[in-house]
Amino acid sequence: MRPYEWMVEHTPQKEWIEKRGLLVWLAFFFVELGAGTFFISSILGISLGMILGWLICGVLGGGLHLLYLGHPLRSWRILVSSGWKSSWISRGLYFVVFFLVLGAIHIILNRWGSFALGLMILTDIFAFLALIYGGLAMSYVHGIPLWNSGLLPVLFGMAGLWGGAGVALLTMIGTGGTARSGVEELAWIFLGSYVFLVIIYLMSATYRGTTGKFSVREIVAGRWASIFWVVVVGLGMAFPLGVTITILAAGFISIPSALLSTIIIFELIGDLSLRYCIWRSGFYSPLVSSLVPGSK
Repeated sequence: MRPYEWMVEHTPQKEWIEKRGLLVWLAFFFVELGAGTFFISSILGISLGMILGWLICGVLGGGLHLLYLGHPLRSWRILVSSGWKSSWISRGLYFVVFFLVLGAIHIILNRWGSFALGLMILTDIFAFLALIYGGLAMSYVHGIPLWNSGLLPVLFGMAGLWGGAGVALLTMIGTGGTARSGVEELAWIFLGSYVFLVIIYLMSATYRGTTGKFSVREIVAGRWASIFWVVVVGLGMAFPLGVTITILAAGFISIPSALLSTIIIFELIGDLSLRYCIWRSGFYSPLVSSLVPGSK
């Protein structure tokens, strides 16, 4: 990195998306996917979905967080030394830890003890906080206009709920569950909301100065355009919507299990790819903006 680039060019962030930084991208995704799966499954009473969501969040999401921090056996100190007020990473770890502890108790009681509504509500509150914390952490990075948006935690939260509904459906398919129409309808509602939020988020980012517009252009027409249009829009949005509309128009009540599983996998790949585009297109604003072409 040449020092003058920080003053006269849009400088890409690399700490959270290159080399070890890839662990952050994956950690946020799995924490939110796991928390979303648990949240949806607990409300709908899908026991296996709750267990799977807990494992995705704790083992994959939490494990990747620990690997990124570099010293897994000493990483607990961030909860003590950094404190609640220091950063969203610290707050997020508190959310995840409380969710995992309460979630484990809720799963055990729900499976071998007595159901406790109050415990489920408290657990779901922390699951929801874990669901949006990655977006909150990124939205507080003021130097990157694409990230510094209140819509980002909303977008990631909806993506987590959408992915969670999909994973819950996969558990029902895997166990031979047939009463899944309610979960399917919920997933389609989340998909429509997710598509709407992606459009609004990208449109709003273009109004966040020259750097915000440059970041969006990199996603939709620049270096990452092929990933965005083919994987995110094509596989993750257009394919699920197109298949659903076609099947319903043909008079079928529900989508065949094999096809539904494929759709869910494509949706998850599309969500992960969108996050990659957002991470990769996060640029710091130049300090001397008047020297940047197109700025005022």
